[in-house]
Amino acid sequence: MKLTKNQLIKATKAEIEILNYREVKDTITGAQGLYIKSIDKNLYLTLGLTISKYYESKFTRAFYLSKLTSWSMFGGDIPKESYQRVGRFLTIEERSRLLESEYSKNGVIDAWWDISIEQSINNFIEAIRITEGRFLNQPHLIDNILRSNDVSRLETRVQLVIKRVNSIDDVIYKYIPTKPVDDIPMEWFKAAELVLIEEHAILNANAVKSLGADAYRQNTFKIPLKYN
Repeated sequence: MKLTKNQLIKATKAEIEILNYREVKDTITGAQGLYIKSIDKNLYLTLGLTISKYYESKFTRAFYLSKLTSWSMFGGDIPKESYQRVGRFLTIEERSRLLESEYSKNGVIDAWWDISIEQSINNFIEAIRITEGRFLNQPHLIDNILRSNDVSRLETRVQLVIKRVNSIDDVIYKYIPTKPVDDIPMEWFKAAELVLIEEHAILNANAVKSLGADAYRQNTFKIPLKYN
């Protein structure tokens, strides 16, 4: 039976959150499971899971580092190194220990795990532990993200939405969702549409959803977690 998003999240959530990531409800970015951690006041490390289109039970994941909580957004002057799959950072020895034999051959960069194999989830989590620091320590990665004009422009819009969300205009909105998305209150999408109009930015339903969701998530991460 084909692996589903809900099954994958259920199988991985507890172990990933031990690594200080927070799972967020997400139907916007294209990830089949989205986890985020704040690594300082300016940067978010995002972990997105992907289910194989060609295999019934295989999955992988990729890191994304940005001032944004979106996943896999790059282009323009956003450094391509800010989005990388785990396979790039595993050694041959680590591959032979944590992956099936087909992914531990010389020259192979890709890496997939099979949820039907008993040890797969543990190996997957171990790979996250091993590769997170290697990803973050790529030469000039953080400097290039902080210098990116495209990232700065998008982050400015997020901050404008956060400021605007409590003062929504009573107007007709053309691009907001017809109902809440990912449990995000509609005010965040309304604020996103207003900001995009004021910024003379590209305005469509996807842009409104993406900006509204990013602003909501960033605002949520500013609120400390409550523990029982």
